[in-house]
Amino acid sequence: MSRPSVSRRGVLAASLAATAASIPAVASSCPAPGPDAVLLDVLARFWLAERVILAMEASTEPPLADPEYPAWEAKFDGLIASRAQAMGQMAGIRSMTPEGRRGKAQVVERCLPSSVRWGDGGMQTPESLLALSLARDVAGGAA
Repeated sequence: MSRPSVSRRGVLAASLAATAASIPAVASSCPAPGPDAVLLDVLARFWLAERVILAMEASTEPPLADPEYPAWEAKFDGLIASRAQAMGQMAGIRSMTPEGRRGKAQVVERCLPSSVRWGDGGMQTPESLLALSLARDVAGGAA
């Protein structure tokens, strides 16, 4: 009896697929005018990457020996990098409105627990930096 290989991605796939429906709707590519327009655009790019990542994780990953695997892995890695880049950009943008703060908070709520659980880099992870940025936004930059 053969056992399927287990990967971190595979273990998370079922729970991540179940949460896909709870992801905020992706805003249009044309940001709404206002003080958080740039932030809302970056949030939309984050959630778009997150949706595709979840779809890829929920689907069957090609076997390592499959000729399609390198392209699949490159696409997946690119999406992970895009998501991290968006978080890094959000961390550098002060949210000025309740909508902007809520958007940052949704990303922190979504990503910080797994970042902490897997211990992927301490306080310099995009997730940690975004959480600190949100705290500064809410505290008014007091720290």
